[in-house]
Amino acid sequence: MAKQYISLQGKFYLAEIANGVAAAMRHLGNVPEFELEIGADLVEHQESTSGQRTTDFTMVKTTSVNFKGQLEEINPENLEYILSGMKSEVATKTVADESLGTVKAGEEIKLDGYNLTQVSFKAGAATIATDKYVLDLVFGTVIFNDVTGLTDPILATYTTGAVTHTSLASDFEKEYELFFKGVNTATGDSMAVRLWRTKKSPETTFPLIHEDLGQYEISGQALSDVSKGSDATLGLYGHVVTIPKAA
Repeated sequence: MAKQYISLQGKFYLAEIANGVAAAMRHLGNVPEFELEIGADLVEHQESTSGQRTTDFTMVKTTSVNFKGQLEEINPENLEYILSGMKSEVATKTVADESLGTVKAGEEIKLDGYNLTQVSFKAGAATIATDKYVLDLVFGTVIFNDVTGLTDPILATYTTGAVTHTSLASDFEKEYELFFKGVNTATGDSMAVRLWRTKKSPETTFPLIHEDLGQYEISGQALSDVSKGSDATLGLYGHVVTIPKAA
């Protein structure tokens, strides 16, 4: 009989659950690491007749299924998932005569937007010459290198570009069905994993500086679906499916 070694690769999918129904699956992109951890809280009984206080009975009181892994592809949906955040589309807008208050030469000031266009500044009624400041249009900042003769407050007028905001640690209640399409490269067989309900932990790290390609940690737990309890083949948390390769 051939030895049944295992070396898995595969694709991970999430399907957001709303009103108890899982939506269409979304591929998470490349996932270099992912693992499940099954835990249990045991009740142990020690007998008191032998003089050895041996354990003569155990009972599983509670069980848990946890997961952890890493994502590499940071599309808007993955970013929202990693940060436990909420994604918002921010439309373009025009800002007129926004006061910058007291401005000092050499200090960088953040304007209220990104990908700015049609930017101008004035002091009183006079427009400030463009050689008096340096703009970073992408990030929406300005540095005035010469404020001689300028009367405060300086007023800014500009148009912002459309961007996407993703909030931090603001959405903890979403649940997802998790599905794994795996291939055992040692045998050529396929393996599927299906977890009925998962909830990601908000705890994570989000590196902002990289020497190589970024990887972002995710972790969480599977929750039971008691409606599956009548069918032992489904499992309360989910199940693993071994799919033999076609003959």
